[in-house]
Amino acid sequence: MTTITTPGDIADSLLELTVVGSFTKIGYDVRSRVTNWTDISADLRGQTAIVTGSTSGIGRATAHGLLALGADVIVTSRSAERALAAATELNDSPENTDRTGTATGLALDTSDFSSITSFANGVAQISGSIEMVAHNAGALTNEYQTDDRGMELTLSSHLVGPYLLTKLLMPTLAPGARVIFMSSGGMYTQGLDVKRIQLSKRTYKGAVAYARAKRGQVEMITHLGPRLAPGVVMHAMHPGWVDTPGVDAGLPGFGKVMGPLLRDAEQGADTMVWLAAGGADGAKPGQFWLDREVRRTVYVPGTGTTMAERERLIAWLDEKIEPALPETLR
Repeated sequence: MTTITTPGDIADSLLELTVVGSFTKIGYDVRSRVTNWTDISADLRGQTAIVTGSTSGIGRATAHGLLALGADVIVTSRSAERALAAATELNDSPENTDRTGTATGLALDTSDFSSITSFANGVAQISGSIEMVAHNAGALTNEYQTDDRGMELTLSSHLVGPYLLTKLLMPTLAPGARVIFMSSGGMYTQGLDVKRIQLSKRTYKGAVAYARAKRGQVEMITHLGPRLAPGVVMHAMHPGWVDTPGVDAGLPGFGKVMGPLLRDAEQGADTMVWLAAGGADGAKPGQFWLDREVRRTVYVPGTGTTMAERERLIAWLDEKIEPALPETLR
């Protein structure tokens, strides 16, 4: 069979080769115009979504996008007050229509096992069925910090905690529930080496810790996606380079240099909303997406991952979260 290459395909491929053009708003603007994107029009009324880290930035834009499609959305912050305030603001938005869902705020710290357990229990009280989970919470921190178990905080909040949360939510996930991880292009700079995935205080560099945690997310999803489907449909995605408070705090020089080339939060959230709303239904699960297309996970030589290393990652994660799991989920 002959594959027909369209002008949109050519433009998309050329953008991907440039990397910078691909990740900035230039990539978003071009792809949204030339690759036949359509408005996300799924009717999500009667469905419930969880969007972690959703009081600002990409998470807030994701919550807003899913609400507009009719979903009821649980928004989260480490602070219960901020979560409730964000939910109130979303519910009071003048853009709301009769189709808009309802936002509910709950506290969640994805680096704290007790908070994760309490959150999962709270979710079960709000809804008996979860159709979408958008793992967005986490931050890039320049100073070395640890959680209450002594694990480096970036790794804990981006990888280990969300893995635990997904496990705890399993009994509540609807058949075919879509679980999406917000990764980052930073992961391209790091390979997966489970023995070296956690940085020490002596070796800590914020950008490296962030990139390793994000690489861990992608490889975890690559491994688990095909195994959990069709019961749970998992993907990872990259939002591009986005102008958010997190970027300003973690990489202040980056925002100054890239400035007007950075995407806005809605552009960064587009693929997350599209995936959560079922835009990739029928695609192979466990893939990595940018701008509504599957992307390769390796650019830099030496950063590829073997199946054996992915299996070691899952074993390591299972070991780390076991104390927080009930017997029925071990």
